Amino acid sequence: MIKHFITKVIFINIIFNLCIAARGDIISLEILSTRDVNNNQIYIDNELSVLSSDDFFDLNVGYGYWMYKIIYETIDKHGNPTNASGVIAFPRTDWPEEKNEAYPILSYQHGTVIQKSSVTSESGIWVLPALIAGYGYVYLEPDYLGLGASEGLHPYQIKAPYGTDVVDLLRAADHFSNENNNFQINNQIFLAGYSEGGYATMAAHQIIERDYSDEFTITSSFPMAGAYDMSGIMTEVMLDYTPYGEPYYFPYVLFAYCDNYQETLPPVTNYLTSEYVEILPGLFDGMHSGDDINNVMPSIPITIMKADTIISFEQNPNHPLRNALRQNDLYDWTPQSSMHIIHGLADELIPFENAQLAYDTFISNGADDINLISIPETFGGHQDAAPICLLGAFDLAENMKIINSAGDFNEDSLIDILDIMGIVSVMLSNQYSNYQIWAANFNEDNNIDVLDIISLVNHILEN
Repeated sequence: MIKHFITKVIFINIIFNLCIAARGDIISLEILSTRDVNNNQIYIDNELSVLSSDDFFDLNVGYGYWMYKIIYETIDKHGNPTNASGVIAFPRTDWPEEKNEAYPILSYQHGTVIQKSSVTSESGIWVLPALIAGYGYVYLEPDYLGLGASEGLHPYQIKAPYGTDVVDLLRAADHFSNENNNFQINNQIFLAGYSEGGYATMAAHQIIERDYSDEFTITSSFPMAGAYDMSGIMTEVMLDYTPYGEPYYFPYVLFAYCDNYQETLPPVTNYLTSEYVEILPGLFDGMHSGDDINNVMPSIPITIMKADTIISFEQNPNHPLRNALRQNDLYDWTPQSSMHIIHGLADELIPFENAQLAYDTFISNGADDINLISIPETFGGHQDAAPICLLGAFDLAENMKIINSAGDFNEDSLIDILDIMGIVSVMLSNQYSNYQIWAANFNEDNNIDVLDIISLVNHILEN
């Protein structure tokens, strides 16, 4: 009887696991915003009037956009299935113009927020997806675990969840593209982000190359103003006993690490003075903003900690918290794909030395396509330099961007005999990627056969 019961339970579990969604599966989609190309241009001109009037940035879009909130399957910090949310925006064309094109992906990792609703998927309005999609990219923006529709505390400045968030949103975008005829994606992937988003971008770059290289190839990444040396440079900033511009960053890290490393770290309240044990925990419920926390924080963040915990941390190089921070340093590895590290010299919140250390270490490790771009002090500190960094990264991506036409099977931006040879070869093996299915179905009859070859030959001869 017991053996029969156990067998039945195992069978039920197997059936259940087969029925649940897999990583990257779309749970739901909700349209947030759309504009045709003319209204998109007006919107961008209004939102970015100062920058777009500058001769350096001539911001003229070629597309409107559709923007959706997407909830998708991913994994939590324990590797268990969970849901996460984000944004996907793609180029829009309107009658009578019809463009049968495939676009690159640009995944943007946003900066620090603590209130769950302070993300684009909740607000539904932001100029960046309108601009990026308007230039012919499929724009992705993960909310991250713990923000948007995701439950729990956001694992702030902990690298692994950023990688799985981005990877599974990339998969969801591929599913979305494959299930409708509104847009197609090619094989180009750009990653970009500022501040926390800079850290998230570098984390995603590392994790994709380490764990998912058989699935994705990064065209280029643009980590900007990120805290890549958590255990060194950023720790010293916090131990310096000087005022800090955004005091809530420190308890945000402390709460996130104690929540994520419960097996090795004590509860966060063990570190806090009695005053802040009473004040802070209730402010990390996802309902409060960074300003709410700053209003109760001292200007020198480290002073919220008990004196003995500070001494223990300073004197023990293998302190559990220091070891946890060390596990999330991002500067000592070897990127394989192109990377442009952008950082302001006058950054008062996340020192430029983070970027310099990452660049120097990557070069020392043998990376051969890494660039360090320093933004002059005249452009200001952490907040003021952000638009210049973002538009600079966008300008670099534009020089690499490829938009493919139907029939460009080998993605070299040409339609020629090589594409025919590629289609014939894959037709014989009957193994296509989603992009290849779209590119090979040249006559748009939803079948891939000799008629597509004939149509493609006629197109080449005519052109």
